[in-house]
Amino acid sequence: MKRIVRFFAGWLLVCAASVAWAQSADGGMRISVASKETQRPLAGVSVTVTDRVGQVIARRTEANGIVDLTGLNAGLYAVTAEGPGLFAISEPSVRVVARKVTPLNLEMLARTEAAQQVVVVGRAQTADRYGSVSNALLNREELRSAPGTGSDVLRALDSLPGLIPDGEFASFSVRGRGPRDNLILVDGLPLDRVVHFDQTVGEEEDIGGGGRYSIFAPSSIASAEFSPGGWSAAYGGRSGSLLKLNVAGGSPTPSASLRLDIAGLEFSYEGPSGIHKGTTLYFTARQFDFGRVFETIEELDIGQPKLTDIVLKTVTSLDPDNKLEFLGIYAPEKYTRNIANVLASPNFEDVSLIDTKQDLSLVGLTWRRRVGADGMWTHQIYRRANKKTSAEGEAYPDLVPKGTPAPAVPVRERLLTVTENETESGWHSDYVTRNRFGQASAGLRVWRADVEYATLLREDWDRFVYRTTDPRPPGRQYITWTPDSLNSVYKANKTNYAAYGEQVFKFNNWDLRAGLRYDRDGFSDESLVSPRLAANWLLASGLRVSATAGVFYQSPRFLVRAASPENFGIKNERVTHASVGFEQYFDRNWSLLVEPYYQRLNRLVVEQERTSGRVSNDGTGTNLGLDVVLSRRYAGGWSGSAVYAYNKARINDKDGLGDHDADFNRKHFFSIGGNWQINERWKLGARWKWASGRPTDDFTINSGVLGPGQPVRYSKELTRRNALRLDHLHSLNVRVDYRRNLGPVDLVGFLDVINVYGGPSGGSREFDPRRGVNVADQGEALPIIGLILERSW
Repeated sequence: MKRIVRFFAGWLLVCAASVAWAQSADGGMRISVASKETQRPLAGVSVTVTDRVGQVIARRTEANGIVDLTGLNAGLYAVTAEGPGLFAISEPSVRVVARKVTPLNLEMLARTEAAQQVVVVGRAQTADRYGSVSNALLNREELRSAPGTGSDVLRALDSLPGLIPDGEFASFSVRGRGPRDNLILVDGLPLDRVVHFDQTVGEEEDIGGGGRYSIFAPSSIASAEFSPGGWSAAYGGRSGSLLKLNVAGGSPTPSASLRLDIAGLEFSYEGPSGIHKGTTLYFTARQFDFGRVFETIEELDIGQPKLTDIVLKTVTSLDPDNKLEFLGIYAPEKYTRNIANVLASPNFEDVSLIDTKQDLSLVGLTWRRRVGADGMWTHQIYRRANKKTSAEGEAYPDLVPKGTPAPAVPVRERLLTVTENETESGWHSDYVTRNRFGQASAGLRVWRADVEYATLLREDWDRFVYRTTDPRPPGRQYITWTPDSLNSVYKANKTNYAAYGEQVFKFNNWDLRAGLRYDRDGFSDESLVSPRLAANWLLASGLRVSATAGVFYQSPRFLVRAASPENFGIKNERVTHASVGFEQYFDRNWSLLVEPYYQRLNRLVVEQERTSGRVSNDGTGTNLGLDVVLSRRYAGGWSGSAVYAYNKARINDKDGLGDHDADFNRKHFFSIGGNWQINERWKLGARWKWASGRPTDDFTINSGVLGPGQPVRYSKELTRRNALRLDHLHSLNVRVDYRRNLGPVDLVGFLDVINVYGGPSGGSREFDPRRGVNVADQGEALPIIGLILERSW
């Protein structure tokens, strides 16, 4: 690894010392300005574009809301827009590339008479204006240049309020809820499996962690809109947080890029489709083999994860009032862990044999139609499918002499096999319009899901981690999985539907949004009603105050429903939410956000015992906390933020053992970081984060549990649920980007180091039954080194 770092550092020095190629003034920018409320173009808006040396270009939008600029030198520009009766907006760092027209969409909010004295400069695009102050939006440049992202957009989110990244991978938890509690939409379409290697079998951290690596590169996402709670009635099905990922839709001029790093290759194209005059296209394909990465950092026991991601999006303007979008995603993966990886494991800490394969696809078509003077009607049809097979076995290297060849080591392959087959086809329709009260919206969702899940245990399997309450013969200090108790097949197809309506009431300096959602869940045979409320006040001092309240339901995972025939009828979890938030703006660049929240949790799905997979809806709990964000938007070459989160989530399983901390409760989280655009070529970013440890069970370790004459085995008896804490998590991520124009090609080199000093990851401790010890996951520095070759024409 040292050789790679030295090579990359040397390459950067060569680039820095080389003679610059002449840069021609042939870049451009197409700025589209529209109303945030109606999505109609705004004419007569003053647009100002300023380069880094202070040269200013001023234009006004035409009737179509567009300003076209040509003859711009490659580099960074600040763009502002102002208009009568509108809040001013600014995008402080827009990169223009030679031979390319950079598209920029600006959305402007109407300013009431009472708000004329409020000095607030908004962003080019903003999150839900009528929801909580904690709603946030990250644009494309912020996503792809965030330190620690590597090639993964979900690792760019750790500056958002209430969001806590779990270690160095893609999964995250929000306000004490788990990674699988998050509602994730891609271009408005539901896609809950956006993370690769979300394991069904294997180590406990892999099963409960929510995945390792997202299917999207940072450059493929135009914006990520996030809400930690209190969102609109238009969204349901999950209750932890809302994340809306909008895929890039192409640009007016063609460009292509090739990215190379130690994991693999990534190719992308965006520009005109070449098929239809009014169609732009974005396409990306990548293939990564992380086995090579693990060999480089000498982590030979992990295995061989491989993935492929293909994303295609087209945007077709049929006429000024009609737009058609197509989205296609194909994301297969494969992970194997064989006997060679077991033998490379220190002290044979992990003897599992894993073989998983997954094929994931999503196809969607969106039609956006302007109706009348103020209305927008959106129709979407989609089909998503997932086919996954997971198999786990066990090796026994401790039963043969050290140095025994791998083929001679006794193994029991594919002891447990879990299959997950799922397809969903649906239709969404949403309508929004202005009315005399403010803004009204309504929508309908209809979807049909076909699922077939199966759990097959080939033969009895002794397991050495168990709860005190797990059924077992008297005196036995371990449990045995048996086919009779574990095997299950679940096959069902149901039609579900949902409908919602919302009204925004606008007053002089405040607004109120009232909504109601109805869901019909065919799998749980339930009819669910979810009221939602949100209010916002904007004061002359620049203080914005929000309040949200509502009911949110969460459907159980199919994997949980299918684990036992007794689970087939489990119900939706229910969360009642309330929050009050404050956001104070200081001049044009600084803001402070503070939001306390409270949630009441009912009908939680809780595990009954480890021998059968049975669950119940007996769980209840409370979840309260506080989020604080101090942020400085980009100005003068730098931006930064500091984030603090406090959370207290307590659960009662109704098993007679009382309350305990929730699995993903971290009492405290803090992170601080920023980006410095040194000049037009060099950019530096860093973020340090710290989180208190997650809860873990208290335990007793028993020795010699198999008895005399049998292999030495220890067992771990879990005595109290989440009574202890794992190690704190802390790490430093650093990213350096270098960009240079080399004639017809733009070259970008980057060094992105995740967990620079190898801080603890705070992950679960896996139990080693051969030695009777808990093994903590040691933090490791992960350098991601790569080159990007970009060509525009």
